[in-house]
Amino acid sequence: MIDALLSDVDTEVGGLGGILALRGPGSFTGLRVGLATCLGLHQALGVPATTLTTFETIAAVCPENNLTVLAAVESIRQSWLVQAYRTDVVPESLGDPRIVSTEELAAERVDLVIGFGLSDISMPSKRAFRTPTLEPPPLAGHALILQEHKQGEWDPSGLVRPLYLHGLSAPQPPTPVG
Repeated sequence: MIDALLSDVDTEVGGLGGILALRGPGSFTGLRVGLATCLGLHQALGVPATTLTTFETIAAVCPENNLTVLAAVESIRQSWLVQAYRTDVVPESLGDPRIVSTEELAAERVDLVIGFGLSDISMPSKRAFRTPTLEPPPLAGHALILQEHKQGEWDPSGLVRPLYLHGLSAPQPPTPVG
């Protein structure tokens, strides 16, 4: 896959000028494999490497500045991993990441909820949303722009610190009635 990606942009692995990876939240296996691959390339090639969180990259997708947005990543058991941001060229975190149920997500009081999987929420829950939602495009381009605006802060330590949230208390699924 790496070779195919590099051939799409007419370069080889030795031509990389840096490595940027999202460190989560996301799937456990996907994060581990992706970050380990990036760490190996960083160490083998000696190129700069850094990470961004999936949340800040999702928040960077917002088409307007000065909005309060909630970056959301679908999780397990009808729950969502979320973090609030104030949008700007480099989004500003407004608090710690947390885990919420779909109902809690729908009740959030923000200007916009941005995240993958929002369009898959069932209609009764979708009607409960108090704010507009946005499904983001692929994040790679937004991650590159965000990294450029961070003015060259290259720190490979995130490659060994994936962002997992399931050590927190996840909402329990509804108990079936009957």
